[in-house]
Amino acid sequence: MFERFTADCRRAVVLAQEEARMLDSSTTGPEHLLLGLLGLRDDAAVALLAEGGLDLPTARQAVRDRRAAHGPELDADALDAIGIDLDAVREKVEAVFGVGALSGAGGPGGSAARRRRGGAGGLGGHLPFTPEAKKSLELSLREALAQGSRTILPGHLLLGLLRVEASPAVELVRARGLDLAVLRAGIRATLV
Repeated sequence: MFERFTADCRRAVVLAQEEARMLDSSTTGPEHLLLGLLGLRDDAAVALLAEGGLDLPTARQAVRDRRAAHGPELDADALDAIGIDLDAVREKVEAVFGVGALSGAGGPGGSAARRRRGGAGGLGGHLPFTPEAKKSLELSLREALAQGSRTILPGHLLLGLLRVEASPAVELVRARGLDLAVLRAGIRATLV
């Protein structure tokens, strides 16, 4: 599928990976893809987001705030459902490696060291996409094909992101007060 991406669309994916690393994420999610798109300042479809009050610094801060509010990427409830007590694991790890060892704060394996190694994925390699991000990428291809395009433009990727309505990217767009139907129509108009 990536062979169909235009240079700008590929650049958005690369920027998304960089944003994920910068935000100390171990995966690339739809919110990172949105940040990557917002890094394309000259794209008409992306400009619609800025016109609606969603620019890169604002979105990046919203992603940081969301992560702080939702805690670490580990899902304690999901782990508990399979018999793993996250608090007990955290206590044991901190007893051996020090307080905050799992949070990425300080220490030899902390976030600063991870950034020097190229982010959470290590050595600057590819960070895996979350299932929501994969779905968004797949939907971007469907959007392109539905419009008779042989290539995937940033606008198609944005439309794909907006179709996964339960994603952090859509939550972010809605939080800025943008109407999804109006935004989709505007994006499609830029792709004609």
